[in-house]
Amino acid sequence: MKNIAFIHSTFPMGGAERVSADIAAALCGGGYKVYLLAEKIDEAILRPIDRRSMTFVELPDKKSCSKKTWARTVAERLRDLHIDCCIIPIDPMPCMTLVRRIVGPHCKFIFHDHGMPFWWVDCKMARQERKALENGSLWERFMWYCIKRPKERVFKIYTRRFERMYRRVYAQTDRFVVLCEGYRRTLESVVGAEHARSKIRAMLNPLSEVAESDPEKRHEVLYVGRMSYEDKRIDRLLRIWARVQDRFPDWELKLVGDGPERGNLERMASELALQRVQFCGFSTCPSEHYDTAAILCMTSTFEGWGLVLAEAQASGVVPIAYGCSDGVRELLGEDGTTGIVIEPFDEEAYVRELAALMEDSERRRRMQPAMKARAAEFSPEACGRRWIGLLQELATEA
Repeated sequence: MKNIAFIHSTFPMGGAERVSADIAAALCGGGYKVYLLAEKIDEAILRPIDRRSMTFVELPDKKSCSKKTWARTVAERLRDLHIDCCIIPIDPMPCMTLVRRIVGPHCKFIFHDHGMPFWWVDCKMARQERKALENGSLWERFMWYCIKRPKERVFKIYTRRFERMYRRVYAQTDRFVVLCEGYRRTLESVVGAEHARSKIRAMLNPLSEVAESDPEKRHEVLYVGRMSYEDKRIDRLLRIWARVQDRFPDWELKLVGDGPERGNLERMASELALQRVQFCGFSTCPSEHYDTAAILCMTSTFEGWGLVLAEAQASGVVPIAYGCSDGVRELLGEDGTTGIVIEPFDEEAYVRELAALMEDSERRRRMQPAMKARAAEFSPEACGRRWIGLLQELATEA
């Protein structure tokens, strides 16, 4: 098994694409030939390591043809390139039965799920809640707050839909890769797989090389990420800052990132009369912010893994987050030595723990060695060895 392919819609784009690129670089170093198949490849922003470790192959746009035609084209490319293993991140490939028939039985397929199970359900529910509470009638608000029927209905309908999707993908692929053991247990219960015989594997995402940062930090609280409502819920962080800002007049809050919610957040900061809040915009070099910040805050409703938490750990920045998923809890730990986990979504507890961190510089400094050791477990080399082990495992199967 030497020829490996990754399939994406657009490359490069976001975190999932970066993870694929880092895995590809590790596999290339292990002697594998790696191909990246994508509908759109932006040559202008490819990294030098991407060009060295991958061969790029363009695919037709899904919108320009039927699902079956697109799948047949992908299968023919995989067959012509003599691909031994195809890794499908993010979204399941359509018409997998057709693809497998064209490519042949020698090619193994891995679905690499970059999110937490059923995150679509949480996203849909967040949108409905916001619509009901901000734009709904008094009756709609009453329904949401008191009866909860809309929430229950969405949960049941979408959960059943994605249970069927998970079962289908599990049946059609040779391995189903998730981000942590908690997600593995969840999906094994959904697909009805015994743990010992399961095709589901937990594989940590690699953390790109992080430059050594100064252990002496400034009085900065940091947010890094997309500015969106359904998942990130930065409005919670602004409310929390409003409650600590007067106690810590020499601290500032820096928000690094951009997105559809930025305008609403800026208005909210003005309405709350927030002080020392800086909207820094999108950054191609977030390390410059990790280098100076003391604390990183995450107030998300759901997170698959939260790569910024690992980046903060590697830079000696203490992360504090709601334990909104198994991924966040596994990454930060439960003993308070490599990060602080707050029960969702207790703003009172978050304010209390954040204030305790802000006033205890010695505690923050003591946490740095353990955080950096934890982040080392996500090094590209360590993750690469795990992926090579998985490929070798598949190679032994008929």
